[in-house]
Amino acid sequence: MRKVIILNTLSGLLIFWLLSAIPVRASGPAEKSDTLTFIHISDVHICNLTGYHPAFVQKRQHFGNGINTYPGFLKTVPEKVNADFIVVTGDNIDYYEAETEKGAMLDTQIEQYARLLDNTKLPVYLTLGNHDIASYRITPGPWAGNNQLQAGKARAAWMRNVPCFKDGTYYSHVYKIDTTTFRLIFLDDAYYSTTEISDGELSFSVDPFQLRSLDAEMNASPSDVEIIFMHIPLPKGKPVDDKILTEATSIHSSKTEVFNLFSVVEKNSSSTLIFAGHNHVNDINRYNLPDGDVLTQVRTGALGYDATNWRVVKLTKDKILICQPGSTRTEYTITLN
Repeated sequence: MRKVIILNTLSGLLIFWLLSAIPVRASGPAEKSDTLTFIHISDVHICNLTGYHPAFVQKRQHFGNGINTYPGFLKTVPEKVNADFIVVTGDNIDYYEAETEKGAMLDTQIEQYARLLDNTKLPVYLTLGNHDIASYRITPGPWAGNNQLQAGKARAAWMRNVPCFKDGTYYSHVYKIDTTTFRLIFLDDAYYSTTEISDGELSFSVDPFQLRSLDAEMNASPSDVEIIFMHIPLPKGKPVDDKILTEATSIHSSKTEVFNLFSVVEKNSSSTLIFAGHNHVNDINRYNLPDGDVLTQVRTGALGYDATNWRVVKLTKDKILICQPGSTRTEYTITLN
């Protein structure tokens, strides 16, 4: 009996020591003393083509090597630039499911992608892109080609397998740099617009409940600086002499009556910056808000095409520094009021 008591006591002390060594995350915004650095990438299009229909493999093989190169990127680049976290704005994988040679649908891509994320110890925040919820069928028939009919199953799989989606496919995180609070808002605009809800201005749809959530996030604090991350970008503006595209949001919001992301952004001037992908290009454009403030949109090209398509972004108490693709050299600076 005495040996049992001693062993139980030692076990209890060991468990207490182990638990006390685990860091406890403080509630409220995560605080950084002077600079918060993250990497923005998009359109990785990871895919493992093993077992799929030969005709499908032939169409998508240009992305087939990403599953081998992405782990190396995750291990090296974030450490090289001293990043605090990574943001991937959609098309993380090339497809949710696709047809095999025997005619079945195979849907293992999300699980394989989730394992790749184990190659970094940093937080990885994702948004969903149209490919992340896409199904591909080769056999001729009513559902042949690319569709999003299994989007519900795809979103459920993302929520099961990737920590950032544990509470849903749109979410937010708050960071405090000195006296400035940054609210990072991650949207799910992976659905393509259908003819019923598109007026030719937007190629994506954001459901009204998500827009209500976005509006609430933007009104959570009058002093927060909001940064929005999504996959399919807002429409581009028109060229101006400094090579930055600029135009009024009203040019678009006046034409868009359904699922209107522009209307939410227009009435919340604290929305400062949008990061997106989808078009596989690197560019920056601006929108003039009704109250005179400026909203900047940054698009980063497809990492699945070019290993240098990544951006370093630095947040300080009074500035946002956006670097050139594949470099730590600043391309664009936003000065905060």
